[in-house]
Amino acid sequence: FVAKLKDELWQTVTLEVSADGAKTFRPSQLNVDLNEKSYNILDTSEGAVILHVNHGERKGGDHVGSVYISDKSGSRYSLSLPNNIRSTTGDCEFDKVLNLEGVYIANFKEVASEDSRAAEAAAEAEEVESEGFSKAGVDQKHGVQSKGKDEDAIKTVITFDKGGVWSYLKAPKVDSVGAPINCPKNKCWLHLHGVTNFRNYAPFYSTETAVGIIMGTGNVGESLRFEEDQVNTYISRDGGLTWFEAHKGAFVYEIGDHGGLLVMADDVQRTKQVVFSWDEGASWYDFDMTGESLEVDNIVTGPNSTSTSFLLYGTRDSAAVMYHLDFEPLHQKTCTGVFGPDSVSSDYETWTPTDGRTTEHCLLGREITYVRRKQTSECFNGEKFDRPISRKNCVCTEEDYECELGFARQVGSLVCRPVEGANFEGCMGGVAYVDAYRKVAGDTCESGWYPQKVAAPCSDGKISKSGLAVLLGALVVAILMGSVTLLMRSERFKHLFQQAGFETFSNVKYDVVGKLGVESAMETMGERYEDKAEFMGQAESDEDEPPVVLYQGQDDDDDEEREVAKSKSLQAATKAVPKLSGPPGQSSKVDDLL
Repeated sequence: FVAKLKDELWQTVTLEVSADGAKTFRPSQLNVDLNEKSYNILDTSEGAVILHVNHGERKGGDHVGSVYISDKSGSRYSLSLPNNIRSTTGDCEFDKVLNLEGVYIANFKEVASEDSRAAEAAAEAEEVESEGFSKAGVDQKHGVQSKGKDEDAIKTVITFDKGGVWSYLKAPKVDSVGAPINCPKNKCWLHLHGVTNFRNYAPFYSTETAVGIIMGTGNVGESLRFEEDQVNTYISRDGGLTWFEAHKGAFVYEIGDHGGLLVMADDVQRTKQVVFSWDEGASWYDFDMTGESLEVDNIVTGPNSTSTSFLLYGTRDSAAVMYHLDFEPLHQKTCTGVFGPDSVSSDYETWTPTDGRTTEHCLLGREITYVRRKQTSECFNGEKFDRPISRKNCVCTEEDYECELGFARQVGSLVCRPVEGANFEGCMGGVAYVDAYRKVAGDTCESGWYPQKVAAPCSDGKISKSGLAVLLGALVVAILMGSVTLLMRSERFKHLFQQAGFETFSNVKYDVVGKLGVESAMETMGERYEDKAEFMGQAESDEDEPPVVLYQGQDDDDDEEREVAKSKSLQAATKAVPKLSGPPGQSSKVDDLL
């Protein structure tokens, strides 16, 4: 995988993929037209690539991205989960359940519209009115509503088919002390903290050798809470299908002995105790590891989580401390009967994971049966324990298919719908019949359900009837305007478009005034007045006012007098005007011109 710079100004990149040892690269294809800022390769197991794309600033905020699942070629990606939580350093709250195939847990930010918020408020008010709750009763049913970070609406989801279908985590019915957990209708799910908040709470966690066991810290409700009094510790022993509250408060944890030993310590307050369980959280035991309390940072064990020895480290008064926890002296027996599971004398049982949607126990098109220790067996598996596993293929269902390029599913839905802005080939009349589903990469199901092509809206470049009518109308208007412009510029037709004025009456003749008649109406403007001064609105004493019109047929003597006066005036004006001085070296030429 290579990120290639696309736009230096906007700092966008494109992802290119090579399947021949970096000899050739081809660009990846996403089903949305958004900027791509960076990539995180979340997983490449089981024949597909799970990719987190940072699209930059968008609806949902800066610290989110979209998760895409590839086909078997690794180059065509379809949207699986939008608004997946990510940190500024690139850590994504998306984790594979390491001991199962095709199971992943993720956190995403749900962006609610104003309409949905108003509808929820109205539904809650109707619920209160119909059930007749008092204010205290409503507060008790809806839990403690202390101000926190729930306005972000971060929720936890799980998929059992490699991102094909996502669903919320089922909340437990009772807490760790047996008290019922009250939730509002349709808002009762379990939400767990992820890796971006690891400095405050331990993230959801699994190991490869502890089949079906997942641990996490979080809360039950509509969305994830961040207050200390709202966070508890939870465990699932069936691969995330069901959960129970293991302990009140937030703990840090570790898994050992192939899931046969769970060790925890308080992660929020100073403590000197360690709690552990050898029956997968059904019961807990505690002991003091020291006389002085400390702040626990973490608990670790061997890389395979098969040991019964652990290291706990933290700080005490700014000094680092570490403790070695060895549970071997408990002298638990070694479990027996691994090849005869489910029998009374065996410490082991068979277990097949399922998503709970159907009676079939199939994930990724196959039924996988694991041998694991019975929850009530008080024994250790031992580091050399080799777990027997059997597989067989299942009949295909909708869950064995994910959305094709240009389609996406909502959380909890199996229907693939077109993504906004997606376009499809083969468009005719605004509709394209395309494949909306494709088989999940790595799925081995056989026969059964097979998807048909679906009708998807598209744009084929053709114009609708209404759009064509508007376009033709605009074209006709443009042609008419162009034609009129050309005719107005033509000498032959120019007079047809001129405005009426005095020039329109240039051929009209008037009565003769004086010795000769005037030539036109323009030359006799104001002649209807007997006195020229009256026409201009001036008094008769204004002798200096020039005449408005000139009369034809005056005496020659008058003409000579006017010429003499004109000559004298020009001579006087010439004397009053100074001569211009030319630039140096050009005075003679200037004098000649003057």
